[in-house]
Amino acid sequence: MDYLHKYNINKGFTLLEVLVVLAIFAILFAVSDGVYINFKRANNLSITTNTIVEAVRYASSNASSNRGDSKWGVKINNNEILIFKGDSYESRDTSFNESFKITGGIIVSGLSEVIFEKLSGATLSPGTIILSSYGEVENININEKGTITY
Repeated sequence: MDYLHKYNINKGFTLLEVLVVLAIFAILFAVSDGVYINFKRANNLSITTNTIVEAVRYASSNASSNRGDSKWGVKINNNEILIFKGDSYESRDTSFNESFKITGGIIVSGLSEVIFEKLSGATLSPGTIILSSYGEVENININEKGTITY
């Protein structure tokens, strides 16, 4: 017993040391959580932008190659992207529908329907699809010839 008191050997952690370590972990978690949320929002916007661009390209390609001897188009609702075959969304052939979900937190405005002419791939409804998410904005432009820029 005198040996332990003589050299003052302590075993374990004090309550203060444990609380300091927990506080450091809490601060790191709070900072990393904010970074993760911002990353997730930016990633969702990027994924939705790419999905819409690919859907528009697919519809344009189908129309240009005269697949099904018909026009092809894309309709964008609040939570869905729909590729369809037909002269319009209302008169489409539903057996050819292909749909994709829009990730939560993305607001879509601007052009909501684009139809591509068979063989030429041109469109009579050029415009811009605007995607926004928590201050971030992406624009997808479609011109008369069916060319897409974003």
